[in-house]
Amino acid sequence: MQFIKNIGLVKFVAILVLVVTAFRLWYATKIGLVGDEAYYWLWSKHLAASYRDKGPAVAWTIALGTEIFGNNIFGIRFFAVVLSGGTAWLLFLLARKLYDEHIALWCLLMAAVTPMLAVGSILMTIDPLSVFFWTLAALLFWAALHNADDLIWFWLGLAIGAGFLAKFTNGVQLICIAFFLIWTKDYRSLLFSRKILFLGIAFLLACIPILWWNIRTGWVHITALHSRSGVTDTFKIHPHQLINFIFEQFIVVSPLFMAGIIVAAIFLLKPNIDLRTKFLLSQFLPIYGLFMFFSLNSAGKPNWTVPALVTGIVFTTNFWYRLALRKPVCRCGIAVAFAVALIMTTFLHIANFLPLPQKLDPMRRAQGWPDFATHIEKARSDYHTNLLIGSHYSIASLMSFYLPDQPTTYLPPGPYGSSQFSLWLTYRVTPDSRALFVASNTQQASLDTLHKQFKEIRLIDDFWSEHYRQKINHFYIFLCSNGS
Repeated sequence: MQFIKNIGLVKFVAILVLVVTAFRLWYATKIGLVGDEAYYWLWSKHLAASYRDKGPAVAWTIALGTEIFGNNIFGIRFFAVVLSGGTAWLLFLLARKLYDEHIALWCLLMAAVTPMLAVGSILMTIDPLSVFFWTLAALLFWAALHNADDLIWFWLGLAIGAGFLAKFTNGVQLICIAFFLIWTKDYRSLLFSRKILFLGIAFLLACIPILWWNIRTGWVHITALHSRSGVTDTFKIHPHQLINFIFEQFIVVSPLFMAGIIVAAIFLLKPNIDLRTKFLLSQFLPIYGLFMFFSLNSAGKPNWTVPALVTGIVFTTNFWYRLALRKPVCRCGIAVAFAVALIMTTFLHIANFLPLPQKLDPMRRAQGWPDFATHIEKARSDYHTNLLIGSHYSIASLMSFYLPDQPTTYLPPGPYGSSQFSLWLTYRVTPDSRALFVASNTQQASLDTLHKQFKEIRLIDDFWSEHYRQKINHFYIFLCSNGS
């Protein structure tokens, strides 16, 4: 504590963020890619204004990282870690503006040990970009509420738009802002003001790449979003889907943290609610409300709500801090909550280095890929193939990354817009084509499609990829040829 007093809390936090960022840059090279990371890496090799599943920001960011550091794991993940360090600093600034330095420090510590945020700070998915720009926009919005300058609303719109280029969930922040303005009488007049006009113009300017891409591709994003929503012909109520979604939130956030966030939100929602709490809840409730609604039909992914954790952590930390001052006995419960989250996050970090059974390994998605590539490379050599086809986008993408020459890979022909692969040039089958089809199961639908293109398809390998001699994933390799 004397060290903190000597250098000052702000400098201590800056040093802490730099140290954690340095550790994450080292650790990021110690675990393999997950399927989505490899998929986005392939996108970065086909730079475009947008992509089938998401906006372009993740591909542009990976392209910059690999241009600087090469087509390797460090190059792919570099900006994920750097952006996560930036998010930590922005979170500290936001909490300090709203409350004080001590609460801001505890917010930072809570974020650091939250499992989903800790692991998400290392993987180069859409989330590091999404959370960074969400936090930046929250900070700008609070500043805009206390600043007469209209220009800050333009920067706010750009920040939300930049987040939208990474993750469409960031667009919900516009709803959050509207929700706050409607909820707060003193600011209600801003809803139809020049400031909101500036915000909207900036947001639309940021979204031009996505709009232009959709016009050119026949609005593929509408089809993609519809399929991801889980709504098919009609919206049906399935309570167990909502229960699954809530259960997963407790797991990825940490059970006691998630319970604490819910309790804090309930207790803070009272008639005489103060401005700061309104601001924080307005950036939290719409996201959870939206995805809980959709989860009545089909459970959403646990990471879809991650931007809401930014302000959720701030109002929960302040609530706990005040509670601990009034009732010292509550400090033990808060300490246990931090301890449980820390143990979970620590386990996630060391699991990759332990020979854990398949069912108990939380890092399974990032393991076994070098061994997977070894089997495929041997089959390529033994059977002299000139095409590589995966049954799923993640298999095709990981094949491309982990094979020594990082070759072009494909999916079997599918409906236009069914994946990003369907928007790229596909393979041509000639009399001398010899393809390897790699699948995680028998994939009968894909095999039926391939039977229309190749005269002969036969199983040549049936194997489990391994990590520390533990079985990870089961794969099949088929040889597809025209009898030559």
